[in-house]
Amino acid sequence: MSEQIFIQGVAGQIEVFVDYPQGEVKGFAVICHPHPLQGGTPQHKVPTLLAQMLLEHGCIVYRPSFRGSGQSHGVHDEGYGETEDTLQLIQYARIQHPTLPFYAGGFSFGAHVMAKCYHALQEEIRPKQTILCGLPTATVDGIRHYVTPAIKGDILFIHGEADEVTLLSDMIAWAKPQRHLVTVLPGANHFFTGYLKQLRIAISRFLISG
Repeated sequence: MSEQIFIQGVAGQIEVFVDYPQGEVKGFAVICHPHPLQGGTPQHKVPTLLAQMLLEHGCIVYRPSFRGSGQSHGVHDEGYGETEDTLQLIQYARIQHPTLPFYAGGFSFGAHVMAKCYHALQEEIRPKQTILCGLPTATVDGIRHYVTPAIKGDILFIHGEADEVTLLSDMIAWAKPQRHLVTVLPGANHFFTGYLKQLRIAISRFLISG
């Protein structure tokens, strides 16, 4: 059962769900959920899977509710305010665990927010390892346009080959100048429907390698 805490953000309180590993604590992690206006919550299956994997890796896991969702104050801010809030949470968690390594993850809109956080953080306080699933890098659904900053580091990018929301071709175009590795799940859609086992394998291999 997750512990529910509230921290103070620019737009008011930020609701955060915290999970603790059963064994030795080896790190802390912050995981961001998909678009709240499309039904995204910290309990969505992909951020939940990320949380489970990082718990198994020994991390205390923090999952915030974005502005205007759950019991977080404020209104949706297209990723700008959400980035501010997530940076505030990262700072809070770092103060709680000053000696522990930091891990990060996000799915869809949450991957975009985490990429922006990664870019904003000074190199020495960036995550040890980062997992970004279904990262939007261009126009999504023909409606929202995302400008995802160029980032470098120990990052696992996982994308569905049949992603109808954030096209794989856009992801590859974004990744090419930075020569990123991209893990592609053939046939998988944006929500990795029916591919959670494969997602788990890819994440597990990445965390073990780090």
